[in-house]
Amino acid sequence: AITVSERVAAERGEQSGDNGSSVGYQIRLESKGGVNTPVMFCTNGILLRKLASATADDELKTLTHIVMDEIHERDRFADFLLILLRDVLP
Repeated sequence: AITVSERVAAERGEQSGDNGSSVGYQIRLESKGGVNTPVMFCTNGILLRKLASATADDELKTLTHIVMDEIHERDRFADFLLILLRDVLP
């Protein structure tokens, strides 16, 4: 998530996670960007936690796109996330 965030930010002429930046990331113990950052990269575990939270409906309403990278590297988080997304998306 960090590397992809930095790459996308660089291509947009920004620094990932800086104040006013449109690109950020969130991993287990670190977050750059905030609720107003339009492009956020995160791990499967972070997205699962957001979808399993009490405010999952509110989280989904703020999302327009979900791109799952490295889905071919199948693990239990990726499989469970695919099931959840299949069930909640229209």
